[in-house]
Amino acid sequence: MSLDPIVEEVRRVRDELVKTYGGLDGWIDHLQMMDEARGRKAKKRGAKMTSSPASDRRQRQPRKPRGRIAAASRQ
Repeated sequence: MSLDPIVEEVRRVRDELVKTYGGLDGWIDHLQMMDEARGRKAKKRGAKMTSSPASDRRQRQPRKPRGRIAAASRQ
């Protein structure tokens, strides 16, 4: 069985992260803290976001009929 270099690199990095954070539980705790921090930032940013004028224009324009069926209905 041949070794896949990408799989080997992923495993190596995973092992380094587990060692860095004191085991699998420590790594998972770190990931959960990062996830919570990002969630708070996303909520703050989401409150300030508004729709763009370009997306509003696209929503208001009616769709144009296309294809043979649309051409037959115009005749």
